[in-house]
Amino acid sequence: MGFNLFGPTYSVLSKVLDLRAQRQTLIASNIANAETPRYKSKQLKFEEELKNFAPSSGRLKLKKTDPKHIPFKPDINNINPEIVLEDTPPIRADGNNVDLDKEFVKMSKNQLMYNTVAQILGKKFKGLISAIKEVR
Repeated sequence: MGFNLFGPTYSVLSKVLDLRAQRQTLIASNIANAETPRYKSKQLKFEEELKNFAPSSGRLKLKKTDPKHIPFKPDINNINPEIVLEDTPPIRADGNNVDLDKEFVKMSKNQLMYNTVAQILGKKFKGLISAIKEVR
């Protein structure tokens, strides 16, 4: 098994950025379709699957006790976000259920989360660069 310079944190943070970007696109689509008759707003769900990759003290850890056991190593790239239609009642007479106020709040929250993860990832890279410079 080789040495992974970046470790699992970088892949998780990178995947979260991708998922947040996908969510932002879906929210923008909801906003763009606010006047489309019978349009149902959608949301992207991925948090539950993402929790499997977060360290948790209460989670059962799998342990390989025999060399013949199949190793279990979840792959962050196997997270498949789910697009779900919101089942809120229509706001307009034509059946459209897009609530612009709620969509803008979702967009702001998602953007804030995206920026936070991007900053964390940036600090990780700065630490790595600092360590490389220190070795020189």
